[in-house]
Amino acid sequence: MKPLFIAFVWNQHQPFYLDTGKKKFIMPWVRLHAAKDYYQMAAILQSHPEIRQTFNLTPSLLQQLEAYRAGAEDYYLKVMKPAAELNPAEKRFLLQHYFDIHWERVIALWPRYRQLLTKQGSRREPESVEAALARFTEQDYRDLQVWFNLVWIDPEIREEDEELQRLQLKGRYYTEEEKELVLEKQQELMQKVIPAHRELTAAGRIELITSPYYHPIVPLLLDTRSAARPSPGLKLPETFSYPEDASEQIVRAVNQYRRYFGCCPAGIWPPEQAVSPETLALFAEHGFTWTISDEDILARSLQIEFHRDCSGNVLNADELYRPYTVKAGGREIYMVFRDHHLSDRIGFVYHQMSPDQAVEDLMKRFYTIRGTLAGRRDGPHLVTLALDGENAWEWYPNDKNEFLHKLYGRLAAAKELKTVTISEFLRHNPPTRTLEHIHTGSWVDHSLARWIGSESKNRLWEMLLAARRVLEEVRGTVSVEEFRKARENLLIAEGSDYTWWVDSMPYYLAAPFEALFRKHLVNVYRICGREVPSRLLEPVIRPQHDEAAWMEDPLSGPTAMVQSET
Repeated sequence: MKPLFIAFVWNQHQPFYLDTGKKKFIMPWVRLHAAKDYYQMAAILQSHPEIRQTFNLTPSLLQQLEAYRAGAEDYYLKVMKPAAELNPAEKRFLLQHYFDIHWERVIALWPRYRQLLTKQGSRREPESVEAALARFTEQDYRDLQVWFNLVWIDPEIREEDEELQRLQLKGRYYTEEEKELVLEKQQELMQKVIPAHRELTAAGRIELITSPYYHPIVPLLLDTRSAARPSPGLKLPETFSYPEDASEQIVRAVNQYRRYFGCCPAGIWPPEQAVSPETLALFAEHGFTWTISDEDILARSLQIEFHRDCSGNVLNADELYRPYTVKAGGREIYMVFRDHHLSDRIGFVYHQMSPDQAVEDLMKRFYTIRGTLAGRRDGPHLVTLALDGENAWEWYPNDKNEFLHKLYGRLAAAKELKTVTISEFLRHNPPTRTLEHIHTGSWVDHSLARWIGSESKNRLWEMLLAARRVLEEVRGTVSVEEFRKARENLLIAEGSDYTWWVDSMPYYLAAPFEALFRKHLVNVYRICGREVPSRLLEPVIRPQHDEAAWMEDPLSGPTAMVQSET
């Protein structure tokens, strides 16, 4: 029997958090995930030279990493001043946000950090920390500053670094100098992310791909009416259709990739795995060899269902575990489709097991797939697992390390299983089957309704359309530099993360994204010398039921991070 080929595709993405007016990042997750995940996910492979992986480093992530390397700050860093100088608003911010990591898997491991959480009251609600202000001493705040940033460094890195290990063992009574040391270590790890991936790529051990620059939902940029294909009757706003914007987002991504890695990417990850016939034609037009989406998109393109047994194993495996040539707009592109169930087991299930049990479960599933495909003459077959490369790991015991080291070790020793990059597999095994049509949709319910169709999501699209029309009106009447800056804000606002949050997530989490979206569009008008529409100055979303309202603009920084009662 031929080996069963396995491709892991790790999607490394963060929303573009920059407030372009203030030149500040409103959230810290690029910095913190770089310290805990983006470097370490690549570094782990140094211990497993036989393993091959594919990574998507989104352009918006790389741009933000570069900004941090150049000295950019986020709001969480603004409260890292000497503890003796903290004002009440900054203390309030620390008490609310410096426990933003898994309480049971992470904070509970460290007695002093756990003690500080208890002293805070173990409260998650923004308005509930007032009583803790008087209980915290200057040393408490300093220790909290250190612990939050320390545990956001990967645990394996902390164990191997003598200075970080010493700080873990010390546990409390940290100094300002030790606090600065932790931030310096984070900065060092951010500096290593791109070189680590570049080195592994040069060695042929990983493949790097890209996404459209600011992570837009490409089918909707091309034509928002495409959302009605998988969701007939979906209430849509006035049509937004700017193929030239989609092309620019792609061209910018390719140019950035060439600057960092010296060549053009073969593969492209569609943001949120959202595809349409027009999207695939555009990818092929820009020279991409392959792209990826979800198994539900394949099922609807084939007009079948993927049947699974009671354990979740695919019964009609031959259709799922192979690449396809897809025809779109007179062009062709290769596509692979992820196993949704297996990808979700890594993302949402295996952290509930011990690492040994989780690895054993996944290996058994690989062997089951191989057995199901035994005797097929039209192989070899490819199992694709594709998911976020950062968000799951803080839920795991010891973060990602024990699980991935054990998994990679087992895979390296298994002669019947072989990990590959996508391009490596396609180079030796081009598709033998063709899809004449691709279903329009994403990984979320095989539709595009997560980003359009609700009242507030549609209002965002209407605002975007109005700003886009203004940009066309001023073309040639403003300076080249002004037009460039205005267009940059417009392209940022086309990103998927703003409409993802609105009407889909709790108000308190969505409000900063909605405010940042409006801020980018306000910038478009102001740079173009146009009057800012009043609707851009008012929040689109409001607190629901017993949710608390923001006292001030969510983008004003730590002073506004506490809500008022509605």
